[in-house]
Amino acid sequence: MPLDATEELEEKISELVERHKRLKTEKEDIERRLLEIESESHHLRGRIRQYERERSELRDRLERILGRFDGLDLP
Repeated sequence: MPLDATEELEEKISELVERHKRLKTEKEDIERRLLEIESESHHLRGRIRQYERERSELRDRLERILGRFDGLDLP
């Protein structure tokens, strides 16, 4: 194999190795971000469940309060 072809092959291999390193780093960053998003999503779903419980409790309390007014003979 001529020297030029060997140098070209070496250069291409170096480029591939560098590209592989960059892609690996990008993949790790994306996986890390995905974990953060999944964690945040889990936290937000928990807050939604909490708010739904609170809303239900408030609705029940308001219905009881309004029920007291129904017992009054107001015009």
